[in-house]
Amino acid sequence: MKIKKFVGRSFKEALETVKKELGPDAIILSSKSVKTGPFGIINKDAVEVTAAIDESGNIPSIEKTVSSEVEDILREIRGLRDEMGFLKETLRPIVPTLRIGKDKKGLFNLLVRQGVDTQFAIILLERAQESLDSLKGVIKSDLRIQGMLPAEESGLIFLGPPGVGKTTTMSKVAHLLSSNKKHVNLISLDDNRIGSIAYMKDLSKQLKCSLKVISKVSDLPKIVYKEMGRGPILIDTPGYEYKEILEDIRDIFPSGFPVKKCFLMDASMDTHAALKAWQSCNADMIDSIGFTKLDMASQYGSLYNLSLLTSRPLSFVATGPDVPDDIRIPTPEFLAGLIVGGA
Repeated sequence: MKIKKFVGRSFKEALETVKKELGPDAIILSSKSVKTGPFGIINKDAVEVTAAIDESGNIPSIEKTVSSEVEDILREIRGLRDEMGFLKETLRPIVPTLRIGKDKKGLFNLLVRQGVDTQFAIILLERAQESLDSLKGVIKSDLRIQGMLPAEESGLIFLGPPGVGKTTTMSKVAHLLSSNKKHVNLISLDDNRIGSIAYMKDLSKQLKCSLKVISKVSDLPKIVYKEMGRGPILIDTPGYEYKEILEDIRDIFPSGFPVKKCFLMDASMDTHAALKAWQSCNADMIDSIGFTKLDMASQYGSLYNLSLLTSRPLSFVATGPDVPDDIRIPTPEFLAGLIVGGA
């Protein structure tokens, strides 16, 4: 075997010298910068190449060596690609948007801007096609609209946090049932608020129906069972006691409360705040939900979030403060349109 060192101003120049002197079958053993200038200064353009040639012809050629190096690089690139794929799958639960293709990024951003929970948005888009109409269709299929049928049959007790609009909503429902030729019976458990009692008395005069104001749930049985044969019963409650009221109902009516329990949520609140109120009560006792203050909401994604998180059907939405007009039983199409950004 013949080994020799060659110096050139570049690796290419040194390699050409190797081929010229040792032939195309020579193999490069090493290369490095060398001290070629005065006082040991390194000239970066000077490269020393050590090459070898087996005169018996058993040493691979330079071309074969270069080809082998290229294959090594390709193998390394493939390995990096596989590692990146594994990393992407590992991060998917942490960075969920990796699951959304480029063609659905716009729809994803739309849902998130509207307040739809990120995980819910991802699941929706995995089930939908790339169009807005397809997305609306998937949202519609997830929404359960119950309407006013339970209220027409037995009535509703309205529960929810303070300020959600229970008394006003009850007034709207009372007018709605009266317009359907139903004789309604009004009951208020909120006997501490003078303004609320005055409002209820005025409502009973307008609808020409009875009103009972009581202070505790234990007074309900004798009134409910007496009046329910005459028509649906609507019960207003104080906002700060809804958890205790539900507990009393469970204890006093062990065989089941004959009036449906509707939990009201403020549509202008974010999902976290509304869900906190929901989770603070005996949610397993609630039959349906209703959304109020729809006119004050800047986004409507929480309507979808809470419909799924509560797993309760929707009875109605209150769309403004006016009594009796601002209440409607929405269609799935109406709600889906709101959720994606327009009716």
